[in-house]
Amino acid sequence: MGTQDKEFDITKSLKIVEKLKSQILSDVANLFSGMVDYNEQSSSDRSDTLANIIILTYLLSKRLGIPYSKLDMKIKNKLKLGILESSNEKEWFADLTALLRHLDGGYENSRRL
Repeated sequence: MGTQDKEFDITKSLKIVEKLKSQILSDVANLFSGMVDYNEQSSSDRSDTLANIIILTYLLSKRLGIPYSKLDMKIKNKLKLGILESSNEKEWFADLTALLRHLDGGYENSRRL
């Protein structure tokens, strides 16, 4: 691979990273502006925007050299730490525990039973 090819790949990768960053910011702004007047944005629109943000975050992670599995592991570790730190706050504890269970497949397994 020649120097020009490497420069082209780096430039292409940087452009993709910038596009992902701007799309994440745009989606976050749309989500927040929709939350100002809660009735203007449907639940489907909000879940669509949140799904976009999560997908874009995973794609950005990959472009930054972080494998999906490592990102998943970081998320789970942060949830576990949050569970330990929020044991006094029942609502946070329940939310974090439910999310960790969901990511570990516990939600799907319990639905099948």
